[in-house]
Amino acid sequence: MAALSSQAQSYFPLQFVDENGQIITDGTELDIIDYEEDELFGDIIMPTKVWVKNVSDETVQGGGSYTIQAIDNGWFQTCFPMNCMRHGAEGTFETESDTFMPSQTRSLQTEWLPNGEGVCIVVYQLITYRKVGKNYLPDEDGPTITLNYYYGTTGLARVKGGKVSSVTYYDLSGQAVERPSRGIYMKKTTYADGSFIVRKRVLR
Repeated sequence: MAALSSQAQSYFPLQFVDENGQIITDGTELDIIDYEEDELFGDIIMPTKVWVKNVSDETVQGGGSYTIQAIDNGWFQTCFPMNCMRHGAEGTFETESDTFMPSQTRSLQTEWLPNGEGVCIVVYQLITYRKVGKNYLPDEDGPTITLNYYYGTTGLARVKGGKVSSVTYYDLSGQAVERPSRGIYMKKTTYADGSFIVRKRVLR
């Protein structure tokens, strides 16, 4: 499960939450390895399984922005908070906004649809909007999460800023795990130059 946020983060009315309604800490990176097969069209779908909650007691106009840092193939799609948008290239994009009632929770409705092995890395941020005349304009930036999608069997990932040579997961007792399932792990990313980074990861 993702860690609870600190009190400093809770001032923002919109928060990312998990399936149990627990707030996901601002800046969390989620490794997404589970996928589904669309029986009708044959697509591979990697759902994010993240929700957005209005934690305030007031009505909020909200939406989001997202930066696709890497996408090896396929499409990144988000239908949050209302209409769907789909992109197959790196870039920064902004969703439309919609009204969130007090305590309302909505699915982020975000997924990667790969058409081959690879990686898709997206930084997603929540935004509140204010009404100016007849239009809603961005007001304040909120929490972010990084969505790291991995599809395929090679275990290798391309990360912006350096070529990755291997990725190894360890359980919390320090044992290497060849095929991690859902849970909390330590992820060791080793780069081609021999350097490495170890970070805690939540696999969904």
